[in-house]
Amino acid sequence: MSTFQGLEIAKTGLFASQQALNLTGHNISNANTPGYTRQVIDLSAIAPPTTYGMADQWGKAIGGGVNVDGYRQIRDQFLDQQYRRENTTLGEWETKSDTLSAIEDILNEPSDTGITTVLDNFFNSLQDLSKNPESLEVRAEVRENGISLTDTINTIYQHLDDQENQINSTIQSRVQQINSYADQISKLNNEIYRFELTGQTANDLRDQRNLLVDQLSEIVNINTYEDSNGNFRVDISGQALVDGNNAYTMSIDNTGTIKWDLAGTPVNPTGGILKGLLDMRDGDGTNGVKGIPYYEQQLNQFAYNLATVFNAQHAAGYGLDGSTGINFFNITDTTYNPTAEYAKNIQVSSDILADDGLQKIAAASSASSLPGDNTNVLNLIALRDTKISGLNNGTFDDFISSLISNLGVDAQQANQMQTNQSTMVKQVDYNRQSVSGVSLDEEMANMLKYQKSYEASARMITVMDELLDTLINKMGVT
Repeated sequence: MSTFQGLEIAKTGLFASQQALNLTGHNISNANTPGYTRQVIDLSAIAPPTTYGMADQWGKAIGGGVNVDGYRQIRDQFLDQQYRRENTTLGEWETKSDTLSAIEDILNEPSDTGITTVLDNFFNSLQDLSKNPESLEVRAEVRENGISLTDTINTIYQHLDDQENQINSTIQSRVQQINSYADQISKLNNEIYRFELTGQTANDLRDQRNLLVDQLSEIVNINTYEDSNGNFRVDISGQALVDGNNAYTMSIDNTGTIKWDLAGTPVNPTGGILKGLLDMRDGDGTNGVKGIPYYEQQLNQFAYNLATVFNAQHAAGYGLDGSTGINFFNITDTTYNPTAEYAKNIQVSSDILADDGLQKIAAASSASSLPGDNTNVLNLIALRDTKISGLNNGTFDDFISSLISNLGVDAQQANQMQTNQSTMVKQVDYNRQSVSGVSLDEEMANMLKYQKSYEASARMITVMDELLDTLINKMGVT
């Protein structure tokens, strides 16, 4: 064994302690860095030399000190996958909760300006007309309340349309964000591959990649895996978004469908913000998915039946001028068209809005009973309590109340799911941070440990130096 081996052994301890202190400082510096994963140093004993003649005078060989094998991240892949899965679900329900809350604000029930109130005002003015069918002042009130009713329906529908357009814009933004994440991840894959060709581990680059994957998981459902060659892949519903250093982009065509640019096939997200946006934009009630189209359809159904049922009774009556066959509302379709936007276009008819339109409000049931007959206006008032087949065999009030009630239930469910998922995500992230996060108390303890180890190795070198000095310079000196 070399006389100087003790120095070499102590030197390895000195260098290993120094590297461990550097890593501890790196952990402490990044304690608040988003996505950072705590690292530990891997040490191993250097085995005794096996070359003949390397044993000491007693025929024994001791090890060569300590070796730094590398720096390892403390990360639990199962918790990562669980976090991303729950984060995807949270993103979907947050989106649905926000959109349904916006729809509640648009419908604004109960309030002084909601459909229920303006419908009340309209039929109340008809009640006043039944008491004084000759009054032009009361007739003007009926017309104005009719205009207020149609304007309210128009405004609600327009706001729903605006909300749908906003969702389309948000979908476009989210698709661009997904493409950006894919590009960044593919570039990091390339950097990690090139760095690790040297035999080192690109821990900090992997942290950056994992943070991007975490953020991506909120937007869309993903699966990730890394093969034995270090090729990292991100899939959406079985289709590669990132494969090694290749990123596959997506875009929205003129029909609003999200498609893969290369393959041209539709992207089918099953979770995340993107799924929530698509459900709220396209959900027409099919398969229980109720988004903006569903509520627009309900408004169209209400507007059509209100107009056609009211028109039929109104046209059967007579105005003060003896006119008959006059529609109060402008909808004239004899059958319901599910693609028509009745709620968007319903208005008081041009006949009623004309200068002599007040004369044409049909309160009487016959020309001979004019001007004091109120029979037809009583029939119009009775329509409010009539069960209408086109409104699921309910009254006007029943239909609106059911619509508001169902919206409230859906919004409450979405809020509860959001709250539950938020709690779940926080708990999983807490568990993950308890494994991967930096504990300053633990790092301070490690700092003291490695400091003492460094001092001990340095002292060992001093001792060995003194021994060698005695051996070389002082032996045999009298």
